[in-house]
Amino acid sequence: MCEITYNIKLNFENQEEHSFWLNLLTEQKDMLNYASELIYNNKPKLNQKDIADLIYYPIRNKAKFLNAQCVCKIEREVLSIFRTIKSNKHNIKSAPEKKNLSMRLDKRLYSKFNKNGIYLISNVSMKRCKATFNLYPKIEEMFNKYTLADPLIFYKNNEFYLAVTFKVPEQVKQNDSTLGIDLGCRRLVTTSNGDAIKSTDYLRQKRKIRYLKRILNSKKKNSHSARTKLKKIKNKEHYYSKQYIEKSVNYILKNTKESNIAIEDLTKIKKKTYKKYGTHNNRISQIPFYMFKQILTYKATLYGKEVKTVSPAFTSQLDCTTNKLDGKRQGCRYYSAKGYVLDADWNASINIKNRAENVKHLISYDKLPLDGCLNILNKQVAVIQPIVNEIISNSQATTL
Repeated sequence: MCEITYNIKLNFENQEEHSFWLNLLTEQKDMLNYASELIYNNKPKLNQKDIADLIYYPIRNKAKFLNAQCVCKIEREVLSIFRTIKSNKHNIKSAPEKKNLSMRLDKRLYSKFNKNGIYLISNVSMKRCKATFNLYPKIEEMFNKYTLADPLIFYKNNEFYLAVTFKVPEQVKQNDSTLGIDLGCRRLVTTSNGDAIKSTDYLRQKRKIRYLKRILNSKKKNSHSARTKLKKIKNKEHYYSKQYIEKSVNYILKNTKESNIAIEDLTKIKKKTYKKYGTHNNRISQIPFYMFKQILTYKATLYGKEVKTVSPAFTSQLDCTTNKLDGKRQGCRYYSAKGYVLDADWNASINIKNRAENVKHLISYDKLPLDGCLNILNKQVAVIQPIVNEIISNSQATTL
């Protein structure tokens, strides 16, 4: 069983209910920070009883909107925060502070949760208020097909949202075959089946966005509008990258039959290049390798696929037909000792596949990765251009 979360906008029936929940979440954040200070100053044992004895009644005496259930949720949340810090072996130099307005709901705080709405506690005792959703087709389909977990309510940009979590059963693996994926700068993705996604268009748009960021960075000290636009550009740059990666991952998962997907373990690859050369590689720094791995891993379970990681050592230098370092790579080409001119990224993706399957040489592969034979998929995974145009147009007034 895996879980998928979607955010949907929440609409209250009147302004009183909207104001009540805004005050409730604000007070919940303030009381959690107050409880955090009490724990930091008194340093009790990190168990539920000692934490409850320390913070329950002080919070109940100060709170105006929080009921007993909300205070109990604060106890568990602040306890988990301190336990997490301790388990990660970090030194606590000050009391942890919560900054966003959010709260995980449970059955004592909501009822009758379905696609038509949700009933939440209200400012009237023993009465609940109804809130409705802005549904779109995908969310409605999820409501009809899967069961629901406890949602999370949060406040952002003067609007309430509900993070709805669906419990989706994992698909059964259909076979034991493996697909190798090579990630890079010139080509974002190259698969062992001979498909590739070039990163030319993606990097071109990223350069435009980064140019605007550099200009706004030089002006943000003297201009409030520059700081505001810089923050918006950073957020939209993240959304642009995420959408591009998601479309690429979706196409790969939908159009491959292999149940195992092997990728290189590129953990800290950007830090390693900085340590080796003393400067950041701008091309590598623009490619979101970790985002690709993260999105691919959680989406693969929905298709009955599993993601594996292998060592990236010598995957680009090995000849996939012999598994030996007897060839030579030059740019996008790999010159094999047997006289073949192979596509270098395609050759690397096959080496990744073979390494995941513990294959010492090419077996039952009916197609050599010859140079010039890749199937380019950029048209199938193209991102909507107005996203980037909107980023650029909204910043022209400040940059010029």
